Amino acid sequence: MYWIFLIIFIITVLVPDIVRTNFGVISESRLEEILIFFMGAMAFAIFIKNEQQLIFHKKEKEKDKKKIEQTVKDLVESYSYIGEVNRKMDLLMNTALGLSDRSVLSKAHEKETYQSIVSATSFLLKADSVSLRFININDLKTKKEFRSENNQGMIKNDVLIEMKDNVNVKKDNDCLIISSGQKINDIKSYLIICGFDEKEESNPKNIEILKVFASQALFLYSYTHNEPKNCPPCETKK
Repeated sequence: MYWIFLIIFIITVLVPDIVRTNFGVISESRLEEILIFFMGAMAFAIFIKNEQQLIFHKKEKEKDKKKIEQTVKDLVESYSYIGEVNRKMDLLMNTALGLSDRSVLSKAHEKETYQSIVSATSFLLKADSVSLRFININDLKTKKEFRSENNQGMIKNDVLIEMKDNVNVKKDNDCLIISSGQKINDIKSYLIICGFDEKEESNPKNIEILKVFASQALFLYSYTHNEPKNCPPCETKK
């Protein structure tokens, strides 16, 4: 492109030497003016066309850049989702395996397991605060409770036991309540989750995992407090 402009420039400079006579009715000076104008117009047209091509290529590069950025973003979100799903499965499996190893169910391990359930619940729903509460549904007394560090959930026990036997999920203001699927010796466990991510809460898989956590916590409580006589899965053999 630079060579074309150089050639046009040289020809324009040499126009007075190239044109030495009149051309018909057109005088020599007028002809020189016409040729110089033509060469300038041609150079300007080439410049405009080149500028348009540069703008076009710039826009195409921007489109390609946005496509690449979107592709990278989609890949990151996909890997993040896969990692989060794997993490959720690890939490569920670790909790289940911890409960299955009864040989190490000491008081310290029991507390550690409850806290791991609270931490896993907080992770699943990206919650601000979580508490795990065991309630005697007859006298409304709290038998045990484990909370996250910044817990602010102050839901009363009478609100929790209002949940029907066939209802395991309930919302109360900005808190989500997950109860165990059954009671053992009149004890039920409740997960109270406040300040949670609504997008995570709308995921049915997360809710099912939380139901499992609540039930596992109740079975652990029943086992460690030696209350197997009314436990449905622990019927005495005839």
